[in-house]
Amino acid sequence: MIRTRILNIFLFLISLVYFSYLFYIQIIKHEYYDKKAKNQHEKKMVILGARGNVYDRNGLPLATSQQCFSIFCTPRYSIDKAKLAREIAIISGKRETEVMKLVDKDEFFWVEKKIDLRKRNKYLEIDDPSIGFTHDLNRQYNMQEMFTTLIGKCGSDNRGVEGLELQLNDILSGTSGFAIYQKDPTGAVFPYHNHPESKPQPGQDVFLTIDLQLQAILYNNLKETLTKEDAQYAAGLIIEPATGEILALVNVGKDSDIRNHVVCDEFEPGSTFKLLTLTYALMNGYRENDLIDTEGGTIKVRGHTIHDYKNYGTVTFKQAIAHSSNVAMVKISKAFDRQEFFLLMRDFGFGQLTGVEFPGEAKGRLPHVEKLNDIEFATLAFGQGLTVNLLQLTFAYQVVANGGVLNKPIIIREIRDGDKSVYHTEPLRIRRAVDEEIATRVTDILCSVVEEGSGVDAALHEVRVAAKPGTAQKVINGKYSNTSIITTFVGYFPAESPDYLIAIMFDEPKRGMWASTTAAPVFRSIAQTICKIDSDHYAVK
Repeated sequence: MIRTRILNIFLFLISLVYFSYLFYIQIIKHEYYDKKAKNQHEKKMVILGARGNVYDRNGLPLATSQQCFSIFCTPRYSIDKAKLAREIAIISGKRETEVMKLVDKDEFFWVEKKIDLRKRNKYLEIDDPSIGFTHDLNRQYNMQEMFTTLIGKCGSDNRGVEGLELQLNDILSGTSGFAIYQKDPTGAVFPYHNHPESKPQPGQDVFLTIDLQLQAILYNNLKETLTKEDAQYAAGLIIEPATGEILALVNVGKDSDIRNHVVCDEFEPGSTFKLLTLTYALMNGYRENDLIDTEGGTIKVRGHTIHDYKNYGTVTFKQAIAHSSNVAMVKISKAFDRQEFFLLMRDFGFGQLTGVEFPGEAKGRLPHVEKLNDIEFATLAFGQGLTVNLLQLTFAYQVVANGGVLNKPIIIREIRDGDKSVYHTEPLRIRRAVDEEIATRVTDILCSVVEEGSGVDAALHEVRVAAKPGTAQKVINGKYSNTSIITTFVGYFPAESPDYLIAIMFDEPKRGMWASTTAAPVFRSIAQTICKIDSDHYAVK
């Protein structure tokens, strides 16, 4: 009787332990073992969401994503490692010994990434359970050389690393989905219809304000002149003054230079800055026919001699601008209120970020007005002692071309999610910098630069052009160089109601030393081509 009771207690305890353990496994550790079982019998395949496309303003594709595949190998599942290495080497073009080293490590490795369907099928024909694939996306760029510095590129993970690809990554990036595949005992995977899946969602499409045709015109002209002048780099912009939309943006450099010089580089503007001196003078009582004695082409300020290109004698204020007299600018600036002049510079956008949708924008540098001595302010009047980027300089001229109103630069025209437009840009007015009457007078004086002054090589038949060239010495080791220069030219047409504003620059041209001979003819070539395309609107011979 006692033995029976002891046996029953013993069996009860064994049953208690057994069923407790089953409870522990099936209830408490259910998720753990369920996950472990799924890992042994299932494989989750990530399917990347297609990256959004980038188009020009007319819907022409500039950057698109194409479906592709990446091949991987898990050697421990291989049936015949020697045959596996040999077959991989044949298809991939790699050395068999190199592949064999990877196989012998018995660790997962990527065989080849971003391949097409035909090549994927070749790998699958190896018929080895160690070979598998994932869905991938390949970013393709149309006319990549022309757009590299603008659109940028993506890394191997399909995330933007440069240019607009980086800046707009959150907009362009798609949402990844997944599919669950069944594993057989050999480790091979195959689809199983009862398993869950999530479809990937594509990124949004971006339509730029860029016009592909204008981009090509600007690019070809800058590239040709870069080679001809043996310059370090060339950069340029074409914008619509009334809206601030960027119609073309090009950077061309040596030795695979992919820097966005338009936005990211600062330089002293030189004579193109005389736009500000001209504008402030008109705002404070100067008249176009006021006479200025250029002192034989030289003037001394605190013991420093400032030169003109030649002796212009006594000229009108308008002629002083047309011939870009430094002496005249110095004499005029002596009557300026420095604080007010600096406020005008700010109103024109200098020393401030434009807010354009590009990474790495340079802010430019303005000197401290209260720390400027007489010689520093005198040279500031003709563009020395401050730095700008080409985009800032372009939009300073946009102020005048737009009747005195500064707009924000626009590069994104529209964003679409499938067929639905989720964003459409409108011109963004920042401020009125000058009265319309002053802007009209400035334009008329800038026309004289092209008609009779330093910009004659930019003139167009039957279309009036307002423009200003600038030649600036570069600062090398703290001193102004006599041989290293930057030439710029900014102009717009038709002057009375501008459709286009073009700004170009060349860094260290070797053949020509003046913007009037290096940059002005390039402006004319670009403008002429534009006019010929729209021959119904512009009667240019």
